[in-house]
Amino acid sequence: MTRWKAAGMHLMICGVIALTVLIIMLFVWYPEPYFDALGGKRLLMVLLGVDVTLGPLITLIIYNQRKRYLKFDLAVVAFLQISALIYGITVLFNARPVYLVFTVDQFEVVRPKDIKQEEQAKVDDDRFKSLSVFGPKLVTALRPDKDIEEMNRILFSSLNGGPDLQAMPQHYVPYEETTDLVRKKIKSLDDLPDFRSEFREKVIEVARKEGYEPEEVGYLPVRAGNTFLTAIMDKKDADIIKMIAIDPWS
Repeated sequence: MTRWKAAGMHLMICGVIALTVLIIMLFVWYPEPYFDALGGKRLLMVLLGVDVTLGPLITLIIYNQRKRYLKFDLAVVAFLQISALIYGITVLFNARPVYLVFTVDQFEVVRPKDIKQEEQAKVDDDRFKSLSVFGPKLVTALRPDKDIEEMNRILFSSLNGGPDLQAMPQHYVPYEETTDLVRKKIKSLDDLPDFRSEFREKVIEVARKEGYEPEEVGYLPVRAGNTFLTAIMDKKDADIIKMIAIDPWS
């Protein structure tokens, strides 16, 4: 076997693995628009750069059937690639969105790293004791207004850079139980200033594609890491019609 053929076979195997990872990311862990918003594209490019490009390239360089320790060299390359792949997939898995949380007046995307173990340990509701693998669960985080001590704890935690209400699953309730609350917070397109006309028209365009008229929809901000998205909302039922990768504040 020539080195070109060996490198080609290596590239084909890596390509199949990369395609599998991409499908899992796009359709299981990071459904749109979370993939771009949470930096999935950057992480994927690093992963593909190491496993799809670098591995076959090294095989092309080192492959020589006359080499005495060729099998050992190829085994080392395979070991390093598999290690890098496992590390990359672990990073991607731990950065996946597990909850889309309505809190106060916007949605927050919550990832596993946002939830501390001590907060997760306080969860009594079985529905929130485990983190989703198949895309984020839609929930609402309610402030414990009657528990002043807990309210103060949440406040000081947030001010000191610790978890805020959205990262405390012990305060989660099913979203469908809070639609009246959400409905009151939906922002109207009519309240947008004239210089936001481009944003308004984009929301209307997407809403019409989904079968809604402009007067039937509003919007809410969605914070995803350091990025803001826009949730187009059904004003009547407080359902999320679609999320678009546009910052509602800019």
